[in-house]
Amino acid sequence: MKVTMFDHMAHPNSAPSQPPPPQKVLRFDKAYLKSLPGILKIVVLICNIAGFICIKISWAFISAIFYNILYWGGNIITGFLLLMYTFHFVEKYDRLPWLKCEFVYCGVMCLAFVGTSIFATTLGESTGYAVGFFGLCSIIAFGLDCFLKYKAWKRGLPPQ
Repeated sequence: MKVTMFDHMAHPNSAPSQPPPPQKVLRFDKAYLKSLPGILKIVVLICNIAGFICIKISWAFISAIFYNILYWGGNIITGFLLLMYTFHFVEKYDRLPWLKCEFVYCGVMCLAFVGTSIFATTLGESTGYAVGFFGLCSIIAFGLDCFLKYKAWKRGLPPQ
């Protein structure tokens, strides 16, 4: 069968094949650690660790339990999210509602830190005041991150 240059005229509706979409590759992105959301996550981790050390030094038992639960939950989830964004897992699995979930998480953690920081400050010791200060820093970081996630979610922006 001989092919002529007008053979494609017989099928005018056939479109040329589209190139495949680009592959979403997992990679380490140091630039995320220098962005505002990355800095906020690092601030939260550092403040949580400093508050944890301060609460372990104090003699109060009840506030230490509440702060430890909040600390471990917050550090595990925040560290997980930091790794997810740093290695572009969020970009690879973009069908999940990352912004909405992180908005809710940041809001809940902000409110929880308000309660535990007030409770730790009522100890009256210098360690309680230090825990309250580090809790306040975490509240500010979580609150700002919550606000940024809400704005991005309402605008329909991609998570990364």
